[in-house]
Amino acid sequence: MMSYAVTGSSRGIGALAADPSNTVFALVRSKSSAQKLQDFVAGHAHKNVHILEADNDNIASIKTAAKEVAKITGGTLDVLIANGALMHHERNGLMLDEFPDENVLDDDMLTFYKTNVLGTIHLINAFLPLLRAGTTKKCIIIGSALGSHKFARRSEVLQYSGYSMSKAALNIAAARYASKYKGEGLIFLTITPGLVKTLQGTPEEVEKFFSSEEARIRERYPAFEGAITVEQSVRDQLALISRITVDRSGDFVNRDGTNVEG
Repeated sequence: MMSYAVTGSSRGIGALAADPSNTVFALVRSKSSAQKLQDFVAGHAHKNVHILEADNDNIASIKTAAKEVAKITGGTLDVLIANGALMHHERNGLMLDEFPDENVLDDDMLTFYKTNVLGTIHLINAFLPLLRAGTTKKCIIIGSALGSHKFARRSEVLQYSGYSMSKAALNIAAARYASKYKGEGLIFLTITPGLVKTLQGTPEEVEKFFSSEEARIRERYPAFEGAITVEQSVRDQLALISRITVDRSGDFVNRDGTNVEG
């Protein structure tokens, strides 16, 4: 029997819940705004999914969620998947020297850092005792190629500065945890899920966006596979999580297990 806590997204919950021996904790910012997830849980045959509130910007909610998980599992957790992140912002298209003024720049950068970096660190710290008490001992951070220094240089992407820098900072955080807990068999791994088709909008708008992104990336990376479905990304990530071993702890990897450049 395996226990999973997944924060920030309902993607992958169905795949994990399909195994009746799994216990799955879906951590959401607000239960009231997670109606689709509630409907899934209500109609799911195995009744092995628990919805708990945990907001990256609310330390108390994270600690409460960890306590609730501990009550159900007896104080352990096998796998923590940290997928909660702020990405979309009205000024994502601005380069660092294009903000209206210094205060706006500061506020935006600090918002990304607080939610994506500190929020994830607080999450890990709250669940760390459960992971240490478990047998599988895996903490997975969902990263992004935008957090890679080499990708930033090669792709010349100028947008998403706050998001990109926060993801780069998380790579360092994962490496720090890996260095401290490798001797205990804990695995900290950052996975980039690929360019996943998750954009909201009409089919035409979605197709236009991803076609443009694919063309732009292939200019620098001719072998780029293109955008993939949520199902494919989740399947590959879960397969990687199941087979990863402690010698890879602290790595920043693609969903197939190969190392992300820089």
